[in-house]
Amino acid sequence: MIRVGKVRAGYGDGPDILQGIDLAASGGEIVTILGPNGCGKSTLLKCIAGFVRPRGGTVEMEGRNVGAVPVHDRIRNHGMGFVPQTDNVFSTLTVADNILLGARHMAPAARAARYEEVMSQYPSLASKQERRASALSGGERQILSLARALISSPRVLLLDEPSAGLSPAMMHEVFAAIADIRDRTGMCIVMVEQNAFEALSVADRAYVLSLGKVAIEGRADDLLADPAMRHLYLGGEPPPAAEPTPQPAAIS
Repeated sequence: MIRVGKVRAGYGDGPDILQGIDLAASGGEIVTILGPNGCGKSTLLKCIAGFVRPRGGTVEMEGRNVGAVPVHDRIRNHGMGFVPQTDNVFSTLTVADNILLGARHMAPAARAARYEEVMSQYPSLASKQERRASALSGGERQILSLARALISSPRVLLLDEPSAGLSPAMMHEVFAAIADIRDRTGMCIVMVEQNAFEALSVADRAYVLSLGKVAIEGRADDLLADPAMRHLYLGGEPPPAAEPTPQPAAIS
């Protein structure tokens, strides 16, 4: 579904940030891109999405080289959905208008039918269709950005830091929604994340970048179980699970 081969990329006249990256992602799996700040995670995602043109190597979607294809063509003609890290909803627009923006290229009847399908999948948004996005919580806004990307029925979904700025509870909800998209649609999902443990808990495979190169790749559960991986790239042990709230003793 997505294949990146020996990609080099950077910005302006600066040096290569990506130095020969290889990556593959198939339908029905979540692939997460991890690594420290400045390692090239977001640059790699922007290369896949089309915001950054590779200086060398190839980016393929469904077997077609899209390295020179602009973003809007990848969305309309190559089945790509993209959710940026920031400014991913229009605060002054309603929930309904935000979602429908993602389907503005569709015929009216198809757009209306698809909108109803999306609303049935996200009842929390359906109950707030006429509210402005500015009135939603951080987690609800992130779900809204997912819904807008999904209304056009993409085959590939690219997510840039979907948990950025969220509370732990909201982060769990967003990652659960991402896993549900994979399970329900068989979509190919590639996401960049800073919260490595949370990302690996829902991902199928992962690539860990370091200084513009792939340092480690493998199955997500194998990487979670690797002590060296946790020490070098994940910041130690996973956070402890929340303990259940004590219940008051029954009064006889």
